[in-house]
Amino acid sequence: MTSDADVSDAQTAGLLLAVAALIGSLRAKGTLSEAEIDGALGALAGDIGGSKLATAMPDDPLIAATLAPIERLRRMNALFDPASGTFPDWIGKADVQGESKT
Repeated sequence: MTSDADVSDAQTAGLLLAVAALIGSLRAKGTLSEAEIDGALGALAGDIGGSKLATAMPDDPLIAATLAPIERLRRMNALFDPASGTFPDWIGKADVQGESKT
């Protein structure tokens, strides 16, 4: 039997992959560069990390949970290969925990 947590994790993974596909399309069309996308995601992470809640409770698991998908999208953005329009090796590299560009 599949738990509600498993379903929620799968939904989050699907949403991240969908957003990564949109990032790839924006990059492939030259609408936004890797640096521009990373900058936007980094600014969002900075806003969250600098929020009153995060400042008051920096070890709060909800803050870490909120930042985790943003960091995964930043890793996916860095993996995008404009020549092929794909994210080579995304399974192994995008899910590496503890790596951050901020």
